[in-house]
Amino acid sequence: MPMEDHRLKAFSLVVEMKSFSKAAEAKFMTQSAMSHLIKNLEDELEVRLLSRKGKNVIPTPAGRIFYEHAKKILEDYKTMGNDIYNLVKKVKGPLYIGASTTVATYLLPQVFYDFAKSYPEVRIHLSVSNTEKIINELQQGKIDIGIVEGNVKDRRIILEEIAEDEIVLIASDDNPLTKEKHVTPHDLISQPFIMPEAGSGIREFIDDFLRMMKIDPQEINVLMTLGDPELLVHMVQSGLGISFVSKWSIFRAIKDGAIKLLTMPGKRLYRKFYLARFDKEPSSMVARTFLEFLKGYRFFIPF
Repeated sequence: MPMEDHRLKAFSLVVEMKSFSKAAEAKFMTQSAMSHLIKNLEDELEVRLLSRKGKNVIPTPAGRIFYEHAKKILEDYKTMGNDIYNLVKKVKGPLYIGASTTVATYLLPQVFYDFAKSYPEVRIHLSVSNTEKIINELQQGKIDIGIVEGNVKDRRIILEEIAEDEIVLIASDDNPLTKEKHVTPHDLISQPFIMPEAGSGIREFIDDFLRMMKIDPQEINVLMTLGDPELLVHMVQSGLGISFVSKWSIFRAIKDGAIKLLTMPGKRLYRKFYLARFDKEPSSMVARTFLEFLKGYRFFIPF
């Protein structure tokens, strides 16, 4: 069986995602290719591993046993590779990173490009989700390093600041609030909002700010909730509502004049982006190298 057998990974993904199509998308395969791969496994073992229950795909009793062994084998492959590369001081192998959407979209592309030039034998696996899910993946050992924003309640997680972000309030260029000197708490309550998804670091930050302004977040008229910061900016641009967003996400829109910044009374709103990890020092040479690389990286300021 080849190192990190792709069939074991594919099968594990189908079990975990309960779907051939979602697993195929995660592996950048077609659904028919994924189905063919699993069928080859079943034909080789001469036993059925998966069955359908409604819309979900679930493992059979034999499939559950196969899944447990597949996870152990894949983990052993990973540990074996790490141990060998650590011994020979070689920066090679997989790197599992979890990042929030803002970080993944606006901060990491250049980081990965520069890192890959120095370490071409590293295979980067990026998982994009909100802060809550990234911390869960760290706890479960699915990723080596997380890059998050917002509060992290688990004290076992080690956080290190790597960049600063400003949260700004935006509106379409024809919104009447753009003519005001600054917005008031009443303006915030009266306007429809396009909000980031619940569980995201920026949503927690916004809710905390509203409470500081003596506004119950439940009073806000949330017209729409979105997890994609670029789509959120487009919705604001269309005039659907106003929103709090990361300064990183509106660099082009501000430059093009597609949206306007609204001025809020009081201090400007800043938050931090953090490196998050479960152990003081990652076990793999790859993760340790990337950690040090990212700590010393200089990010540009949006505007």
